[in-house]
Amino acid sequence: MNIFERFAMILTPSRKRRKMISYVIVGIVIFFGISIGAVISILTSPAEIRSSLFHWDEIKRADALDGNIADCNGIPIIDSSPIQISTTYPWPLNGTITCQYGGRILYGEDDFHGGIDISTGKNDPVISIADGTVLRVQIDKKSYGLYLLIQHDAGFYTLSAHLAQSFVKEGERVVQGQTIGLEGGEPGVDPYPGRSTGRHLHFEVRLTGDQNSRINPLIVLNQ
Repeated sequence: MNIFERFAMILTPSRKRRKMISYVIVGIVIFFGISIGAVISILTSPAEIRSSLFHWDEIKRADALDGNIADCNGIPIIDSSPIQISTTYPWPLNGTITCQYGGRILYGEDDFHGGIDISTGKNDPVISIADGTVLRVQIDKKSYGLYLLIQHDAGFYTLSAHLAQSFVKEGERVVQGQTIGLEGGEPGVDPYPGRSTGRHLHFEVRLTGDQNSRINPLIVLNQ
């Protein structure tokens, strides 16, 4: 008589029922054993595997939007797409790049910055780099703060984040050079800084409206 049958005997005096209960107990033990083993295997697996299973990379990228909280010095620009754009466009803000597109160090770990950060340190005007239609004017307190997403007639999208103020609304048509908002991002001063430690514009260029389609903004901006 094995240990499972002994335990079953405590529950019922019937031999037939004891056998049935012991089989159920064995099945439960095996199920939990496999489940625990799978969890341990995932937790001890390489980072690439964990990321593919739980999309941790996407979560980190969405969370890491502010160059002012990262070490961006000396990090090369990364061209993420072979796209060729025949026309270049004006800069959205007449300032200095404080964090490039591409790899960076965030909280001591390698990370990916999906746009460029441009700063003047003031509430300077932010313009639309091309004609288009405003798709979103929203507030994301955990990351972008007050931001705009524009679908441009040329076939790409731009996102301007950490704005102190917006001068356009969803569905509105905008033209190249039109002021759409003011640079923001200063906590305690600007109303909707989002995840930011200083005044700047976080600027993205996307092939679609989706975050995973971001490319290096310097591909489309006048150099």
